[in-house]
Amino acid sequence: MDRIDSKANLIYELVEKFLNNKAILLIDDEEEIKQLMSNYLIKSRIEEDRIVTASDGKEALSKIQNQDFGLIIVDIVMPRMSGLQLIKELKARKKYKDIPILIISGTIDADNVKSAISMGISNIIVKPFTYNIFLDKIGRTLGV
Repeated sequence: MDRIDSKANLIYELVEKFLNNKAILLIDDEEEIKQLMSNYLIKSRIEEDRIVTASDGKEALSKIQNQDFGLIIVDIVMPRMSGLQLIKELKARKKYKDIPILIISGTIDADNVKSAISMGISNIIVKPFTYNIFLDKIGRTLGV
């Protein structure tokens, strides 16, 4: 078994252990990035029906209110409601404040990083990213 297969198996096991059959929410205004992340998760044996997507923070908020998520992966820069605004909303609500969140972004500036860290987010993926990096960051976000 090569290194990627073993990482995929590890991510699958982590998702099964920590997410308790909850879904994963992928939020990005770029369709290609959402599709790439979905494909990476499917490649890691995550069932397609456990992968939910949204195009901005407002759409994500409505989906979060109607379904339980065990992991949220969110872009920082999006229309209508940014990733940081969404995270601030979630952290202010007791029901959602403990959901693990992973940030992705094409541009990382010091202010965004500082804001993310102040909200308890320590894992950030910079676009473009590889399958390996994506799996590593999910593992770290879930505490491994």
